[in-house]
Amino acid sequence: MKKLVNMSVATALSVALVMANNQTIYAAAPPASNDYYLSNQLHLSQIRAHQAWSVVNSNEQIIIAVLDSGADYKHPDLKDNLLPGVNLVNPGRSAQDDNGHGTEVTGVLAASGNNSIGVSGVLWNAKVLPIKVLAKNGDTTVQTLAKGINTALDRGAKVIMMSLSSMAYSKELANAVQRAERSGAVLIAASGNESSRVAYPAAYPTVIAVGAVRGNNEVIYQSNTGPELNLVAPGFNVYTTKLGGKYGSFSGTSAAAPQVAGAAALILARYPKLSPLDVRQLLYQTATDLGEKGWDRKTGYGLLNVDKAVRSALSYDFLEPNNQSYSAKAFPIESQIRGNLGPKDTIDWFKMDIPYDGKVSFTASVTSGISSAMAATFYPENRTPITQYFGNGDTITVPVKAGTMSIRLMRNGGVNNAFTYVLTSKFTINPDRNEPNDTQETARPLVGNQISVTGNFHDEGDQDWFSYYVREYGHLDVSVGPDNKRVDLLLGIGKQEPGKNTVVWDPNYDNGTKDNPTERVKKEVSPGKYYIRVSEYNRNAVNGEYQLDLGYTPVKKDFNEPNDTYQKASPLSGGSVMSGTIPTATDSDWFQFTVNSESYVTFRAPYIPVDSGFRFALYSDRNMNYAIASTNEVAELSNRGNDIIGLRLQPGKYYVRLNSGTAFKYESYRLTVTQQKLIAGYRDISDHWARSEIVRLNSRDIVNGFNDATFKPNQAVTRAEFSTMLLKSMRATGTKVATAYTGKTTFRDMPKRHWAYNNLGVAYQLGILKGYPKNEMKPDQPISRAEMAVMIARARNVLLYNHGTTNYQDVPTSHWASPAIEALTSRNWLSGYGSSFKPNGRATRAEVVVVLSKAYQL
Repeated sequence: MKKLVNMSVATALSVALVMANNQTIYAAAPPASNDYYLSNQLHLSQIRAHQAWSVVNSNEQIIIAVLDSGADYKHPDLKDNLLPGVNLVNPGRSAQDDNGHGTEVTGVLAASGNNSIGVSGVLWNAKVLPIKVLAKNGDTTVQTLAKGINTALDRGAKVIMMSLSSMAYSKELANAVQRAERSGAVLIAASGNESSRVAYPAAYPTVIAVGAVRGNNEVIYQSNTGPELNLVAPGFNVYTTKLGGKYGSFSGTSAAAPQVAGAAALILARYPKLSPLDVRQLLYQTATDLGEKGWDRKTGYGLLNVDKAVRSALSYDFLEPNNQSYSAKAFPIESQIRGNLGPKDTIDWFKMDIPYDGKVSFTASVTSGISSAMAATFYPENRTPITQYFGNGDTITVPVKAGTMSIRLMRNGGVNNAFTYVLTSKFTINPDRNEPNDTQETARPLVGNQISVTGNFHDEGDQDWFSYYVREYGHLDVSVGPDNKRVDLLLGIGKQEPGKNTVVWDPNYDNGTKDNPTERVKKEVSPGKYYIRVSEYNRNAVNGEYQLDLGYTPVKKDFNEPNDTYQKASPLSGGSVMSGTIPTATDSDWFQFTVNSESYVTFRAPYIPVDSGFRFALYSDRNMNYAIASTNEVAELSNRGNDIIGLRLQPGKYYVRLNSGTAFKYESYRLTVTQQKLIAGYRDISDHWARSEIVRLNSRDIVNGFNDATFKPNQAVTRAEFSTMLLKSMRATGTKVATAYTGKTTFRDMPKRHWAYNNLGVAYQLGILKGYPKNEMKPDQPISRAEMAVMIARARNVLLYNHGTTNYQDVPTSHWASPAIEALTSRNWLSGYGSSFKPNGRATRAEVVVVLSKAYQL
């Protein structure tokens, strides 16, 4: 990534701080100072700064360095607490803030308190040394940051505050941090706002890593977490100083860290002889526990409690009780712990979460002069326990498996006195299973069209090589992504020159960002051997893994080619599938088929590889100059599941041309053609039980089909449709029937513009059709089988009477339509379904045709 260090301010959140549902609300306590905006500074109540101020509120005996973008020297709430600063961005110039971030951070730390204006810092009065390491745009380098720490130490700083972060480990920065520890300076840093692992410098064991919480003590989602996290402090809408003498809020771990720095300075005001380790331990032991009991990776040891920190005595073993395995305390993999062992407390237990297979080293500082004062037994998951012995300055390394490792520390039997120990842990991931693959010669071959590989950078300078053989032209999709943002990936892809050992490389792929660190490459490839090289941008060893995904898609073979003219058209038969590719925008695919009898031909597209611009045209060999039918919306119709085109075709030879405005060659289109032979102009009655009656009545124009060459024999018939068919049947057999309705009765749902107005009216006037209450005709309501029987009986003047018996179990003699149903059944014009008639069932178009055919002998 291009930017190595950024200020760790999170995206500003402008949501009002409103807490409900029994959540803790931190309201400002009665003012301990008279600052005008103190009531806006809810964070001070949350960390109990008001209570602490009654004990200690300032520290003017030490220098507190703030490594940031400088400070606003003209701000009335800062100027009295600022020392002349240092500008490492533009040496020789002042440390005046030109970004605003440093002014915000400094105000949280040490805005002048109890001065009747503005806000109050955690410290009322202080000697703050601004060291400008951030440029106007908020960026810097790890080299400048390391120089900032050394500059602060050279100026005698005892507290060094850094609300900035980098995901990259740096030896230079690590050396500066170690010098600070030796020099007796307390380092505090924001954990960062990448929603990932704790960033540097906060991640170094001797730096207090500070995350951010809201007013209800829930962790802000951007706040980095992990084994290096030590404390949390408020980081949501923290009210502070702004450039130009103004005031306002800002959010993120940048706002949280200076609160801890202020607390560290107050501790040193009370106990000036404490070491940096002592200050850290006192802050940890007095934190208000949040989340899981004890230390956890989301909130560390808990919420900063300034009041308790300045009132409490330092404990050299605050993790007690932990003398039993069930009371083991957390020992994060990249941190420090301190404890005591003595005659009455001979054992301490710890537990360590191991993220990957690897090894953990422990460096000990032991106050006992005995060379092996302490025995440590390690219980790695699924491994035999290991016992090692510690003396002062010893470092031991233990192989570990991913999971939980228990640790038992025991005072050696030959030691009589009590002693204090400090252990610093460091985790190193094991080499991945692809090692050794650091060179072209040791590149691991990848086989297959879809491959996933997991790797890591276990050692400084490690890089992973892979090879992939491409046998034919195609497309390569390569992505490599880390499991945490400390891994800054660099991807290289190259092709070996034919007959040589040299590789021609693409420019390095380094397009990942802080928010999306995955590198992605899509490229055309030709036959030959390719190399893929994955490395870490800073060549660091990193405790993390990456996943490399490779997908290869060969160019799709188009077996119909060459078919780019109608003379070369590929043959099609009914029901077959057209498939192929359009590798260039000028390519066309032609197909031909023959229609032997009048048919309805339907074209569908089960799959089109592009979203738009796919074109279809149909030609007859009788005239190739003009298309019979065409559309440019094949893809859109395909996506909706619609037919592309459907039409009647006469016998003859036809051609289809396909082309696309967007070329594609890795996927094939699929189009189908279906021919349905027409019977009386219909494509859906060829095997229907009422076929002959439909054909016969259609030829006499008593019934008609639809424009898409269907009759829809099983579709329900409406009252308007049945009235029309019935009147046509009457006229076909010589019955004189009026063509226009002349009656006076009107129906509100049968306007004159209705297509069947006259037929409905005539049927009503003849007494064949009845209306409904409220002057309704319901012309579009499906007609029931019972209504069909009654209307035919009325039209044919059939004598109706009540029968003593019934032919159908579902039509009792009391049924209103029983006389008509029985009369038509006795004449064999109508039939049921065995012993049932289903009088309320909808009459279908096929049933109506058959009944009319029989009733009128058509």
